[in-house]
Amino acid sequence: MQYDEVQRPIPSAGEVLIESEAIGVNFVDTMRRSGSHPSAPKTPFTPGIEVCGRVVATGSEVEKFQERDRVIGRCVTNGAYAEFVVVEERFTVSCPEEIPATDAAALFVNGQTAYHALATVGSVKAEDNVLITAAAGGVGLCAIQIAKHLGAHVVALAGTEDKLRLAEEFGADTTVDYSQSEWPKRVLELTDGHGADLVLESVGGEIAKGCIECWAAGGRMVVFGKASGEPAVITTNELLFGNRSVFGLAVGNVIEDETLMREAMDRLFEWHSHGKLRLKVGATFPLSEAAAAHAVLENRETVGKIVLLP
Repeated sequence: MQYDEVQRPIPSAGEVLIESEAIGVNFVDTMRRSGSHPSAPKTPFTPGIEVCGRVVATGSEVEKFQERDRVIGRCVTNGAYAEFVVVEERFTVSCPEEIPATDAAALFVNGQTAYHALATVGSVKAEDNVLITAAAGGVGLCAIQIAKHLGAHVVALAGTEDKLRLAEEFGADTTVDYSQSEWPKRVLELTDGHGADLVLESVGGEIAKGCIECWAAGGRMVVFGKASGEPAVITTNELLFGNRSVFGLAVGNVIEDETLMREAMDRLFEWHSHGKLRLKVGATFPLSEAAAAHAVLENRETVGKIVLLP
């Protein structure tokens, strides 16, 4: 990636132009940059899908927003790693003034991914045993808290003691170190032999394989990433003889339903305003150092969310 001066974008009829306060860094950004995402843009392009800032211009058909409104936007047509970002009105939500910019830049993608993985796709129920991989990441920490609000019992998976402690601080009932051998047996012990009713899986490879070993009969799994670079491999026998179900979640596709997206954001804002949903910003970088931010994220050297500051 190169940090460069380009022309300020002009919003089209249904778009708003946002002056950035803070920009969220997401794993999908690294996939698009490297070309490993199935819909990676052609180069050159500006990466990034998540921004918090103020509206400085609106397209002719915009009705919900006006200049100086503080908003969070999810970019589709133009990338967010910029001082000025164009976002479609339908992917823009009002942002309360009391939310710090770094928190706001961490809320839309991580919060919606966690919420939809649990509630919309995973159909979480009270008393479910929910197993969360990469539990100390931005999505994982949101998922722990949301699962608890919805009445579930949370088992958090992470690979270091520091990350496990953080998961506990954010409400996990129990934690398991998946750098230890035979960790799936530990999950079974913690669930009284029952296993996980719902697995939120974003790592793939050997971690996904271990999740299958402690997956309850009749359980569901929501796959929304592969941070290891290796896909999750699940056989038909593992589904058939346990009456299990697997769902994929690309949150960008889910929030194409604007009503569903806004209802989820209203709930996330409510939880946040009442102190029931905390956001962990693990690191901030100047916008000019976006490449360094990607390196840290890909090497899994941080916890919570990474945010760029223009």
